[in-house]
Amino acid sequence: MTKLNIRNCARCKRIFIPVGREKICPDCRAADLELEERVKAYVRDHPGITVNQLIEGSGAPRALVWRMIQQGQFENSGLKDAKYPCANCGKIITRGTYCSECMDKLKQNAQKFAAAMNSKRRQAKESSTGKTFSDSMYDALDNSRGR
Repeated sequence: MTKLNIRNCARCKRIFIPVGREKICPDCRAADLELEERVKAYVRDHPGITVNQLIEGSGAPRALVWRMIQQGQFENSGLKDAKYPCANCGKIITRGTYCSECMDKLKQNAQKFAAAMNSKRRQAKESSTGKTFSDSMYDALDNSRGR
């Protein structure tokens, strides 16, 4: 017996079968895509506008415009003021959530953590100290943070 994966659309509350991690139904997603195309056309037709002018002139929700900016959809489009702070250090960026320096640090920490986890996993298998795998996992996390 298979479990049917259904969910209510986060926007219109209709029931739909999601593909992947979708939170909105295909109709709402199509409406979003149409609105995104309208916003892109507005930017093309009005070069050099600011973000606030884009929001006011296109009628698009502020959250949608900022999501599009974070996704890099307006790079090289002439949109002014499409800059915002890195979520970690506050450096002004034009795409993504983190600046390149913070992304590099995150990647390094993830690699250190993975290496520490692998080492602890091997140690837990080789020794019979009575430690559970989750104990080893917490030790690995502490080691990756330099504690």
